[in-house]
Amino acid sequence: MIYRLDLHLHTEHSPDSRVTIADAVRIAEKKHIDAIAVCDHNRCAPQEVFDRPLRGGVLLIPSVEYSTEAGHLLGLFLQKPVCVPGEETGRVRFSDAAEAIRAAGGVCVLAHPYELTQRSVEEISARIAANEALLDGIEIFNSRATKKRKNANLLAREAAERFSRPVLMTAGSDAHTLREIGGAYVEVEAAELTAEALRAALQAPASYGCGKCRHTALAQSRLTHLQKNHAGLKSYLNWCAYAGLCLLRAVKGVFQ
Repeated sequence: MIYRLDLHLHTEHSPDSRVTIADAVRIAEKKHIDAIAVCDHNRCAPQEVFDRPLRGGVLLIPSVEYSTEAGHLLGLFLQKPVCVPGEETGRVRFSDAAEAIRAAGGVCVLAHPYELTQRSVEEISARIAANEALLDGIEIFNSRATKKRKNANLLAREAAERFSRPVLMTAGSDAHTLREIGGAYVEVEAAELTAEALRAALQAPASYGCGKCRHTALAQSRLTHLQKNHAGLKSYLNWCAYAGLCLLRAVKGVFQ
């Protein structure tokens, strides 16, 4: 049977999202997404995801997203909770995160590696190559990754294809809002809707899908971050300028 997976989604346990697990499941069912990976920032999926992964027709995959000096690292298909020293600060060492993820039975997937433009494509590619031994896969479709670098997803796929061994190629919406869920996905053929079956099926994905970046959702998640952190007036004024830019990009995208 063919199953559709969104392997990167944030919930209210992230500082920039208010999505509840119950609402994420509801929207996933509505959009015909069969499984979603709960990848909150620097915080493992809550115990309830491990204890009761199947919710109606949607499978919750225990996961995490760590911010490191070498980019964002997803720990997908965790078999037990994971904790990395220093995660409460919001930044951990790449090697420490990779070691902890694998010790918890998960797979290490580099998320949206070419999303940001502070580093050149060549610098990012060299960094990926340097960490190849610590990676099990690369996220080659992310619906937020193209917000600055339009060919970010294409570059990620090319990086995965340069590995000296086969690696998992995953896709996820990176949703921080309900409307983003299912914005990017991978379809696999598996015998059953279980984490074990889906993980094995990712070795031979059937197809991928990825929509355009929802720029207004970026503004919404940044506002959520300010609200949760009780930001000051200056931060909100800066957000207004950012929100205006996001709106402009959204309008521009309609006519492209």
